[in-house]
Amino acid sequence: MTGHQPTREGQHTMSQSIRSRQTLRLFATLTLTLLTMTAWLRGDRVTDDRGSDSSEKAFMIILAIAIGTAVSLAAVGFVATKTALFK
Repeated sequence: MTGHQPTREGQHTMSQSIRSRQTLRLFATLTLTLLTMTAWLRGDRVTDDRGSDSSEKAFMIILAIAIGTAVSLAAVGFVATKTALFK
């Protein structure tokens, strides 16, 4: 190897560290791809959802509005505290 020799016994060289990170990244990518493909192949066929309960739909709309409002208020509060630092 050129340039990077271990300073102590058992210490990895820089090129070995880079290779091990690349190997780990490749393994993680392949594992994730395999799991995604397996989940996709095992998936059930989507059926028509026109018969769902209207009260269920109303609840989901109300929940979405409440979550959106909470996130907006949190964002406004955060910006207000940051702009107050400059006054």
